[in-house]
Amino acid sequence: MMGRIKDFLECSKYAFTETVKKLKRSYILFIFIVIRSMFEGMRGIVSFDQSFESSLFSSLINYFIEITILCFIAQSLRSIVLYNNTGKKSIENSISNFFYLVMSAVFCIYIMEFVINNLTQVLSPGLRILILFLFKIITSAFLELVYIENVYGFSIIGESFRFVKNNILTWGVYAVIFTFIEGVLIKQIGLNVLNMSNEAIFIMLLALWDTFFLLFKGNLFKFLNKHSYRQRKFMRG
Repeated sequence: MMGRIKDFLECSKYAFTETVKKLKRSYILFIFIVIRSMFEGMRGIVSFDQSFESSLFSSLINYFIEITILCFIAQSLRSIVLYNNTGKKSIENSISNFFYLVMSAVFCIYIMEFVINNLTQVLSPGLRILILFLFKIITSAFLELVYIENVYGFSIIGESFRFVKNNILTWGVYAVIFTFIEGVLIKQIGLNVLNMSNEAIFIMLLALWDTFFLLFKGNLFKFLNKHSYRQRKFMRG
């Protein structure tokens, strides 16, 4: 157990150090995450104001907007995490590089969330939330698998599950923290749609949180995926 804790601390230190060093190159990433956070605010307005009718067409529009934004985020993360540059020169290739990968990954996750929602209708709200939260933990490595490993389709759910299972302490702790705080901030954006100043504050908080933690997760994933626990233990001596 002590070996696992030591591994957790050393991997955390590596990911944190790399993230801090690369933060100065994350301004393009930050811009697109702010746009994504504003999109969360717009969705909050739609869910709050019943005059905005939900339809298949509006759902498809939201789906493709989210995919497009994620393409730019994935390209920015790839440039920073893998190549240590801002991604300024490659950002124009975001759609061509990632549209299909992101679209298939997000579609499969949406389908699974839809199935889980329908299968858990008879359960209490608290238990349903817990099951969906666990599913988010299981798929918490999907974005890293897309922009680092080029995984797509339903295989991304299995690959993410295996990665989380194999790194349950080192990755799992941060996946829970990231998912929980991101969920709280998104909820606050939705609750403050009628208070523009408060909504703007939570949008910026979400953007700052996601920028730092997505970089952190990317650096941590890259290190864990490259070196198994046995290899890391051997490297420590």
